[in-house]
Amino acid sequence: MDEVSKVPKMVAADLPERGRIYYLVDDQYDFIPEAKEFFDWNAATHRTPATLKAYCSRLLWYYRFLWQRHVRVLDATPADLTEFVMWLCNPYRESATVSPIHQSSPLTASSVNLILQAVGAFYRFLVRRGKISESPVRYVDVPRGKWLTERDLLAHTRRGQAVIQRMELKLKEPGRLPPTVSEQDFQTFIDSIHMGQDPNGDPSGFRDRLLCLMLKEGGFRIGELLGLRMEDLEFGKQGVHVRFRPDNENGARAKAGYGRDRFVHLPSDILGLLDIYLTEVWIEATPVTSHLWIVLNKRAKDREGGSTYGAALTVAAVESMFRYYSQR
Repeated sequence: MDEVSKVPKMVAADLPERGRIYYLVDDQYDFIPEAKEFFDWNAATHRTPATLKAYCSRLLWYYRFLWQRHVRVLDATPADLTEFVMWLCNPYRESATVSPIHQSSPLTASSVNLILQAVGAFYRFLVRRGKISESPVRYVDVPRGKWLTERDLLAHTRRGQAVIQRMELKLKEPGRLPPTVSEQDFQTFIDSIHMGQDPNGDPSGFRDRLLCLMLKEGGFRIGELLGLRMEDLEFGKQGVHVRFRPDNENGARAKAGYGRDRFVHLPSDILGLLDIYLTEVWIEATPVTSHLWIVLNKRAKDREGGSTYGAALTVAAVESMFRYYSQR
């Protein structure tokens, strides 16, 4: 067996009760036990599939490092974590004979920090489960920043100096503003979505245009928007409820967990389009679900060849839609 085939791998498993969960396996395709317990715990506490996948892909970096250095996860030391950071910053990390650690790395500082956060969460879990007595990830107490104090409505009731814990191993991230889409570029994209003379002339086009407008005007995450159901609409209050549900048939989930639902107000013109969508497009498709966003292509099929017409729209379908219109 070659060396590449022995490296730990990430696999996906579809479980009836929990949906899709991602795991790490060894070269014999056996589950890595400590990692499996960690992922099962995250799934049981209703982490979203996207979060589970992110944790798994980030821990995969760490297990690849441990495999290369022949170190057991329970035997790692703070010195090993320091070596791990240098390994992540090494563009030739997969080669044991080259180590120009000062050259540019394809991993950004923010990516390295996210990987370290996942490793820190993993070791905190192992400490709680009694697998190890102390985490090799070291934390230091630092004063709470002003922006955190302002967000804490009860800050004035707390005694002593407010401090938070931060990892010692953390790369400095360059300050940058998130990318934005100009109004002109957004309008150009919207105009590329074809619409017929009436909503049912091109129902998919009408749905796609409305979906894009709601993403923009409501500030929704895609999982929040695709998780909307008919009972979440409140035209009287001019908006929609965003509710966390772990059992959406399309796998979509709101980012926030239980007890953190919110109400989003929408402009009157968007509500008018939403009313047209419901009364002239959604109802005509004879949907098989209460989800707001449904498949409107009568020829659409799933992997088994069954029709998905009228079923809940998935994140993959929306991503495909964005790619399609972006190329026009």
